[in-house]
Amino acid sequence: MISLAFIVEILFLSVALSMDSFTVSITCGLQKTLSRKRSIIMAFWFAFFQALLPMLGALLGDAFSGFMTQADHWIAFALLCIIGIKMVIDGRNFKLSEKIFDVSSTKVIITLAIATSIDAFVVGISFGMTWNLLQQMLAVAMIFVSTFVFSIVGVKMGERIHFIKPRFALVLGGVILILIGAKTLIEHLYF
Repeated sequence: MISLAFIVEILFLSVALSMDSFTVSITCGLQKTLSRKRSIIMAFWFAFFQALLPMLGALLGDAFSGFMTQADHWIAFALLCIIGIKMVIDGRNFKLSEKIFDVSSTKVIITLAIATSIDAFVVGISFGMTWNLLQQMLAVAMIFVSTFVFSIVGVKMGERIHFIKPRFALVLGGVILILIGAKTLIEHLYF
């Protein structure tokens, strides 16, 4: 049965899972290279993976729970650090005549989407153990919508910051991604 308490719980969970995508979206918006169409595509990929991974977690359940609980934070940390370090290097070597780090690349966007969604897989495992199929589907739908909205808002917020130069934006964006990766790692290792 779907209760008001369950809906409130899922709403809070959806917002919490959207925060990494929101922060990365602000970073992408800082680059000022995403068109409206590409921003929507990016938000879709972020929302898609943020919703897909809990669904997969619920389906796979206990079979992979031990492995993913031990590895998810390391995978997210590695992916975010690799992209972040590349952005810092690109920022330090940036010249106005060169193209900015291509956050509109589908490959880069999907990598970011996966990296910010890996924790959602472990959350999905708990869905499979505690909720019925209707509750799981409602949770996945709310996670998708929340992540999509927060990603669009994040890009717009990043675009509105006009005083940041491209070179600094690249370095700042890279540092933010590395910090998100470090936060994920620290939370899993120490809390």
